[in-house]
Amino acid sequence: MTHLLALVAVALFAVRILLFALLHVRPGGIDPVRDTVSDYAASREPGTRRIAGIASWTASAAWVALGLAALAVPGPEGTGVGIWLLVLAGVLAVMPMVPTDGPDAPVTMRGRAHLLLAIAWFTIAYSTIGPLGDLLGDGSGARGGRGLAVPWLYDGVHTLAAIALAALVISLVVRALRRRTFGLAERAFILLVTLAPLLAATGLAVR
Repeated sequence: MTHLLALVAVALFAVRILLFALLHVRPGGIDPVRDTVSDYAASREPGTRRIAGIASWTASAAWVALGLAALAVPGPEGTGVGIWLLVLAGVLAVMPMVPTDGPDAPVTMRGRAHLLLAIAWFTIAYSTIGPLGDLLGDGSGARGGRGLAVPWLYDGVHTLAAIALAALVISLVVRALRRRTFGLAERAFILLVTLAPLLAATGLAVR
């Protein structure tokens, strides 16, 4: 069952990445440097809004599959991370129903609620990368047992995600950078925290 769930997660994460890329080639009036990824859900183009919602729900389904796969791993290692992945899936399932206010729009309570959900999803997504990597060990405490053929790749993605997160926070805090680097840092972070569970799911599938 673990292998099947992991394979489903691999497919869903791959689709999520493709949809994420598709958002950036569609005309939606969203600038990838100045605007946030959440702004795609508030685009003036209905098709772009629809793809943004599907991308979020696809990611939610992917994390459900990976969370259940983690819970199915024998032993206590997968319980904690599995539960948090299911919580993350719930956050992403709700986000399209609480869209952001959009670029240059007045701040509303809905926008503030969306921001809290975004903070939750970023925090949980990043904080589960390490435990997922540990779950792929060989049972002796060593990272990257036969469940992960290229542990250096997974660890590299983890490191890059940390750098992207730091860049994202700095861009948010330093007002002069907010319109110049935040969008790029956020997109890099989202891509990396999607690639990491894709690699983890692949490792579980071949474990």
